[in-house]
Amino acid sequence: MNCTSLYVVYLVLCLYFCRFCHCQLQCNSGRAQRQKRIAIQSPSGVQLSGLDHCQYEVTPWSNQVCQVRIDFVRLELEQPQLNATSQMLECVDFLQVQQRFRICGKNNGQHLYVPLQRGQVLQLLFTLATRSPQSVWQLTLTQLECPDSMLPSSREMDPAVFAMPVQVSGLPSLQNLLPRTIFGGQSGIGSGNGPAAQLIQTLRSPSRNDLEMLAPLGCDQYWQTTTGKIVSFNFGSDNYVPNMKYSICIKGMANNEISYTIDHLSLSKTNNIDVAGVGYDADCQSLVSTVGHSSDYLLIPNSYMVNNAALRPTYYCGNGLTAEKLIARPPFVIYFSSDAQTSASETGFQLTYTVQQRQVEL
Repeated sequence: MNCTSLYVVYLVLCLYFCRFCHCQLQCNSGRAQRQKRIAIQSPSGVQLSGLDHCQYEVTPWSNQVCQVRIDFVRLELEQPQLNATSQMLECVDFLQVQQRFRICGKNNGQHLYVPLQRGQVLQLLFTLATRSPQSVWQLTLTQLECPDSMLPSSREMDPAVFAMPVQVSGLPSLQNLLPRTIFGGQSGIGSGNGPAAQLIQTLRSPSRNDLEMLAPLGCDQYWQTTTGKIVSFNFGSDNYVPNMKYSICIKGMANNEISYTIDHLSLSKTNNIDVAGVGYDADCQSLVSTVGHSSDYLLIPNSYMVNNAALRPTYYCGNGLTAEKLIARPPFVIYFSSDAQTSASETGFQLTYTVQQRQVEL
């Protein structure tokens, strides 16, 4: 085997193993990073105090990237503040994810899924107006690849495909990597039927792990364990993050149902932000959108109260549902909406869920 062949083998192996490595992306580096998994960490306190922004760009690892999962290992920014002029809550220091999400406050342990069109660059921008040296973040980004039929550009996406396993072949034998075979066919590496071509084709295919991690279409968060806790962004601090609208999905089968225990729920009610008590449906979401109407709610479709099965709301708000239990049937999705109005009682939600076998139909 000549030196050229050895070098190509080295490059191909690096490409393979980098799928499982974390690569560090630096703040304001001025260049996009192209890696399967990327770690993002805030600069030190001294460096941070001199920055008014911190930007990161991530180039798709391959043409098959369709989602990026962002895990907030640690995210602590300034709390949302009340604008004295508008009397609306707003994020002053925040993380902007594409043009979709603006997140501030304390959000350790949260995650988001960001869908990408073929070849689209992911942009993360930290705006640091207060230049607080206490701001800190540690994010892990995982690029997830789809089969061609599931890529957004194909417009032929079937949610059922997310459960389909994909057979991924192992590494081809390297003992036959001779100079005449290493380059594959006439078109160079990746063409033909040689070992290098087999390896490149394997790397271009989404792994089974990717398919298992992919979120169903339209899901901004995706919980795949049979039990867990779901909390609003900035839960346990002050107010929840303003102007957040996102969907939370939970993995389940058609013969399952989900039991929710409301550990905490304190959301405003329409036109009665500080009025105590339970809120359902019209209390949470006005049928007509008008200026000044509060619109904070949890939407849980196809759900009912365990202690009163005849009561089957879709929207939940207020602050009188703590310790209540709900049962929800498919689809297993929760939608949360918050506006920019605020009060001391708007502290968010925490749910404990359990995926279980469906009981007798009511």
